Amino acid sequence: MDRKNGIGGRQCRKGKVVLKLMAIMAEKGARAKSQRRREQEILQRIAAMTSVEFAEQAADVLDSRKHVYSFSAYLGLLEDLQMLTAAGVPNCLALEAVQTCVPVELIIATWQSGKM
Repeated sequence: MDRKNGIGGRQCRKGKVVLKLMAIMAEKGARAKSQRRREQEILQRIAAMTSVEFAEQAADVLDSRKHVYSFSAYLGLLEDLQMLTAAGVPNCLALEAVQTCVPVELIIATWQSGKM
């Protein structure tokens, strides 16, 4: 162990910790990039079924920075909204309904039965 050249127990442990932190940060960055890509894909599908304006409105209304849920939960809400619009639920009702936490299948069944 050569402490004069910085090669020693503490220096090696610090180096390993720094490498682990860098790996964690890289993984976190990759996950965030993947989630943003998924968000864009979902919003593009919603825009194709409805309009670009509605997709932007939905992204704004459901934005996880405005609520207490995570970005992953936000993506889940966007997917639910996509399912509702694909089932023919009108945009404004779909956007309201997705925020109720009622299962999408129940919302669709209710809409299709004419009770909504």
